[in-house]
Amino acid sequence: PIAAWVWGGGWIMHLGAMLFGKDSGIEFIDYAGGTAVHINAGAAAFALALVLGKRIGFQKGIQKPHNVPLTLLGAALLWFGWFGFNAGAQWTTKGMDGVGLITINTFGAAAAGILGWILIERIRGGKATSVGAASGAVAGLVAITPACANLTPGWALLLGALTGAVCALAVELKFHLGFDDSLDVVGLHLVGGFIGTIYLGFFATGQGLFTGGDLRLLVVQVLASGGVLVYSFVVALVIGLVIDKTIGFRVTSEDEIAGVDLVVHGEEGYALTS
Repeated sequence: PIAAWVWGGGWIMHLGAMLFGKDSGIEFIDYAGGTAVHINAGAAAFALALVLGKRIGFQKGIQKPHNVPLTLLGAALLWFGWFGFNAGAQWTTKGMDGVGLITINTFGAAAAGILGWILIERIRGGKATSVGAASGAVAGLVAITPACANLTPGWALLLGALTGAVCALAVELKFHLGFDDSLDVVGLHLVGGFIGTIYLGFFATGQGLFTGGDLRLLVVQVLASGGVLVYSFVVALVIGLVIDKTIGFRVTSEDEIAGVDLVVHGEEGYALTS
């Protein structure tokens, strides 16, 4: 439904015309999925994390990187693949026109996201980590997804750095609010997608509040983002509760302690011997 709202002729696609008239030229901007992918997924993840509950022993420090080299390899593959649906989507629909700008913005925002994230790490803990750098790259990529075709490179760099820093702080919310988000989908995708979408209301080329436009685009971006967030959260929460009350939504505490791989599959990921 959200993809149809944004790109298939739904209410979000026509929100600017509904609010300000068909001749206003104001249209909601989400090039590749800031709302339909990232806010959507982040809000759903938040709802399902609340239904599922916390792991046994959940506390700050419980999450340790499984394998740092593989984490960095995965982040690099993800970064490379991001050009496929940012620049690639433009190339398949409109040819090479605009591909250069989208590519530069996608790369630059991810790089700036790294700097924003590790700066916060350095300030808070005294050390910048490689896993933090990978997370910062993802934060920058998430934020630039809706905005890659509608920002100049300088504003894209600022967006990446800002999102990397904010997301580095946002991932700590789970410890303060008490929800267990093991992959930081809320802190990265919900927050990053929201920042990238709203940012366009301020800095979209020729339309943003500070780049030749007025408040109208910002109003459209905020309303659409908020609508997607509420819809996805509520629908996911209902689905999660129905599953939880019928077939169940998590393993028993005993199985969790023993290990799901061993209980469900009869094998362990690693057979470590002394």
